[in-house]
Amino acid sequence: MKITVNHEELARTEDLLPESAKVLLLILGYPATARLIDRFGGVTLSAKSGAAQERSGGVHSLLREVLSDEELKKLIAYLGAAQFYIPRCDAALRQLRNTRFVAAVAERQEAGLSIRQAMAVLCPQFGISDRIGWQLISKRLNQDKQTQPGLF
Repeated sequence: MKITVNHEELARTEDLLPESAKVLLLILGYPATARLIDRFGGVTLSAKSGAAQERSGGVHSLLREVLSDEELKKLIAYLGAAQFYIPRCDAALRQLRNTRFVAAVAERQEAGLSIRQAMAVLCPQFGISDRIGWQLISKRLNQDKQTQPGLF
């Protein structure tokens, strides 16, 4: 399952992002950076323009599918003709996946499924083993216990 990220989620996981993603955030902002990561995460691109544009594999046309003209101009102004790597942001995406998984388990339980049924359905959908799923649920339960005030 490919994890997509929206700009609000990207903002919440900023502390998990690599420096190169933080640079993109400064140049383009959250929405455009989220779109770049979704589309090109893990790929090195070239911002060459002019005659060299076509030799770079037509990257400009690919970037135009994701960025507005203004966003593309900002990126090229910052990078010049240099190649640039769009990070995958694995740690942030993994955190998002885990958060979404725990929320989906809770939703299924509220809908009447047992936790085992929810795990059987959701682990394959989220691309995780049930062992990881149980660890995530256990971690969440421990966090909830720590944040609840004691009775006495």
